[in-house]
Amino acid sequence: MKKMKKYIILLISSLLVLFSTINTNAQEKAKTKIAHVKLKNDKVRFTLTSSKPFIYASNRYILYIGDKEFSLYEQSSSNGKGTLTFLIPKTDFDILQDGKNVYLSYGEILKENTDHTLAELSKESYMKCWALGKFNKKLLSK
Repeated sequence: MKKMKKYIILLISSLLVLFSTINTNAQEKAKTKIAHVKLKNDKVRFTLTSSKPFIYASNRYILYIGDKEFSLYEQSSSNGKGTLTFLIPKTDFDILQDGKNVYLSYGEILKENTDHTLAELSKESYMKCWALGKFNKKLLSK
């Protein structure tokens, strides 16, 4: 009986440790930032980097600059980090306004969360949405 009690306590302790580890990892959101913005031919290559690889799956990433959305990108990962390079037509880039907020989302989260803004969603640790700062055309280097 004592032996059985020890096994039960050991099992419960192990489960508690396991679940607390899963919960901690699930809530850690990757740090994502604008790495560089470069003009190549008629496209602006708007590159983001992440402290973790970006997800490769059926959803797509969307870059929001003000009220504009961009979803054409190249994706890569190496050394446990991720890179997304959005390809923005130069004509579209030219009409973007300085000072607008920049966000990245995985999937079309606004359609699923119609009562929330990107600013609100980016603050949630479980949401795949990141606030990347303010847009400025001076980000562009050649």
